[in-house]
Amino acid sequence: MDLEFSNLGPSQFDEFERTYSDLLVKTFNHLNIKDEYEVDVSIVDNARIHEINKEYRGIDRPTDVISFAFYDDENELLIKDNPHKVLGEIIISYERATEQASDYGHTLYREMSFLFVHGLLHLLGYDHMKKEDEAIMFGLQDEILGEVRNMFDKELLLKKANEASKLSYSPYSHFAVGAALLTKDNKIFLGANIENSSYPLCMCAERNALYNAMLNGYKKDDFVALALSAPTPTPCSPCGACRQVISELFPKDAPILMSNVKGDVQETTIAQLLPFAFSEDDLK
Repeated sequence: MDLEFSNLGPSQFDEFERTYSDLLVKTFNHLNIKDEYEVDVSIVDNARIHEINKEYRGIDRPTDVISFAFYDDENELLIKDNPHKVLGEIIISYERATEQASDYGHTLYREMSFLFVHGLLHLLGYDHMKKEDEAIMFGLQDEILGEVRNMFDKELLLKKANEASKLSYSPYSHFAVGAALLTKDNKIFLGANIENSSYPLCMCAERNALYNAMLNGYKKDDFVALALSAPTPTPCSPCGACRQVISELFPKDAPILMSNVKGDVQETTIAQLLPFAFSEDDLK
């Protein structure tokens, strides 16, 4: 199976090509589909999806996703010129996805993934016009997406943390650390350790990433995950000072991905790293 991907939105949505390729394979495997198909997916803005809705569906407004199937229920080809056995086309509005992720209080990654799987199931003949059909389709969506509330691209976040370590200013320790902080609207803020000849003035990567995000208007509840990378034999753990700061500025049960440059990864939370954190309650 192949994915033909087109992004007419901001460049940050290019990263969904890999996500959608993975979800395409996962969906076909879950449904035990052996046939080889190609699926076309386009990321567009509200104006473009509005035009398509109006022209082809008689709907005079933008929607989040549209699916055009090239086969009918009997697997008969609806479009004659289809040499690559294209299953159909999925069109997703990144603007509607962004709005909905904010409205529902979850990540843009989750919303974009949900819309793709939803559109793909439509191409495969599933619908939600009747309650019994809706239960089947939505049940499949949840099974395919797994723990959708916590979905994010861990591989990408770890890659960004590793890239951030190259921005480190560490002429004294020669110990370069990078951090990457993911927000609910799919922004990634980087941090690296910055040293000073007056050692107490040094600043760790994790704190730089958190402060960077907060200086751009983000708050504790906006954060989804934190990744860090360092040249350690095993996955690098935050220092005590960073654990204290993370405990106040980062959700206690959100994932923290500790890694090293070799690619070893350990997932934890700040609740596990600092179970008896000093907090504002201790100041009352």
